[in-house]
Amino acid sequence: MLHIMVTCGGGFSSSALVTHLNAEVKEKGLEDRADFVFKPFDFGGIGDMVGNVDIVMLCPHLAHNAKQLADKYPDTPFYVIPTRLYGLMAAEEFIEDAEDAIEGWKETGMNQFHFEGEQTAIRVMRTVSHRKWLAKQK
Repeated sequence: MLHIMVTCGGGFSSSALVTHLNAEVKEKGLEDRADFVFKPFDFGGIGDMVGNVDIVMLCPHLAHNAKQLADKYPDTPFYVIPTRLYGLMAAEEFIEDAEDAIEGWKETGMNQFHFEGEQTAIRVMRTVSHRKWLAKQK
């Protein structure tokens, strides 16, 4: 099971998102795949939790902090959530992107990780996980 941290500036949007995602995980029987925790970036930092999660998913407005955080915590992958995906709040999409981002990070060592062609999260137009988006392209 993946332990996924979602963080934003003050914690308001990430706490609401994590509450929604965990409810959906339970509703859809995905408890064996992932759980979500949130930690506000602004209040005390995230350092005390980074070692206890498999990936840190940053809210889109923290994209400018991603590289600095990845450099500070090189043993944990960091991933900026695409803006449209963040707005949809679908647990399955978050889980699949987390699984694939972790795998990509392990293969490439790229931290902050991004999928090919998705260097800028705000420009990503997909509304499904990268995995599903690739399958639709075939």
